[in-house]
Amino acid sequence: MAEVSPFRGWRFSPEKVGDMASVLCPPYDMIDEDTQKALKAQNPYNVIHLEAGEGLDWNSSAKEQYTATSDLFDRWRADGVLQQDPELSYYLMRHSFPLGDKNMVRIGLIALVWLEDYETREVLPHEFTQAPAIQDRVWLMESLSANISPIMSIYRDAEGELDRIYPQIMNGTPEFNSTDDSGSITALWRISEPNVQNQISKFFASRPIYLADGHHRYEAARQYQLDRHAEDPGNKSANLAHNFVMMTLIAFDDPGLVVLGYHRTLNNVPEDKLAKIKAKLNQLFDSEPANGTSNDVIDQVGRLGVDRRLMASVDSGGAKMLTLKESAIEPDWGPLSASEAWVLEEQVLKPELGDATLEHLDFMHDHEKAVEQAKSGELQMVFLLKPFPLDAFESIVGGGQRLPRKSTFFYPKLPTGLVINRIDGEL
Repeated sequence: MAEVSPFRGWRFSPEKVGDMASVLCPPYDMIDEDTQKALKAQNPYNVIHLEAGEGLDWNSSAKEQYTATSDLFDRWRADGVLQQDPELSYYLMRHSFPLGDKNMVRIGLIALVWLEDYETREVLPHEFTQAPAIQDRVWLMESLSANISPIMSIYRDAEGELDRIYPQIMNGTPEFNSTDDSGSITALWRISEPNVQNQISKFFASRPIYLADGHHRYEAARQYQLDRHAEDPGNKSANLAHNFVMMTLIAFDDPGLVVLGYHRTLNNVPEDKLAKIKAKLNQLFDSEPANGTSNDVIDQVGRLGVDRRLMASVDSGGAKMLTLKESAIEPDWGPLSASEAWVLEEQVLKPELGDATLEHLDFMHDHEKAVEQAKSGELQMVFLLKPFPLDAFESIVGGGQRLPRKSTFFYPKLPTGLVINRIDGEL
């Protein structure tokens, strides 16, 4: 199924840039203007200079804006700030990060994955995308001929085949092992042994890959690939780099694969429509008061949501726990009935708001801020959702369906800057 390949990655030289943690950044879509400035001040070689561009208005996209980025990328490679590995390699990442009072560890394989249409079922998407964001990333690839940040994807390893390989790799000395200001520790190993590479490639050849984070980047890479094919049929050759995209592959069963809830907010809905939305909620859900702080409510959502289809609603009148009535579930809902976000959007909001739904619906990670704004009246309503269960994720996505956007929040986002993949020429 999925075709994965090692590659000769470009990596920052510790001798040139100093502390490796100081050159990493989150993916572009998680960085606001203030964070961008802070990262650039942290280290003049921080990869944000490539990922976001030079002097960008973060709220707009224009092809010309990436010209300076391309010049900088060329200069860093010429000066040895970025150096290409001499051998084809897979890259093994170990990322340790704090989560509440726990320390989590996740393992990811950085590899190239052959680009295909979703219809082949080799790479499976779980949400829909927006054209402007895709075009922005296409322009970046056209300017740099590179993948700067890896797409986060997940795979099933029921027999633990790779789990038996990875510890052997991590027993060796890492290429680097750095700690950032948040307490996250990132270590990286190169896998250059042909026998091990063959084992890894064979493993993925028999199973699909599920996109977790990076749908826009995948579709941008696919568009870039098709553009090259249109230029010259010879560009379809299997050994050309533009036919692949860089991913970090993480197992479903990895204990460090953390999914957090992605909450919904509602605002500026006309009062008559808001009343009908609340009536529909009462029709589909059983409700009971939810008392305590916002943390108490979100804890209750997570705890009760293990074996119930539920969410919490909050408005200026307080909080309620909403449990989906079994009698309300229609047969044609299918597996999507497991998604409270889908039920809310498709069965409650869209029947009343129609095409204007996304004008009133927004998304938030911070449940405390969301609840505060709902209780103060700054927002009309907030819906607190539990983390979407990965078993349901696999069932729905594996069955060819997609979840509503912002259904999953894989935490934290992958660090950008560990490895850069050039997409010109041969592998």
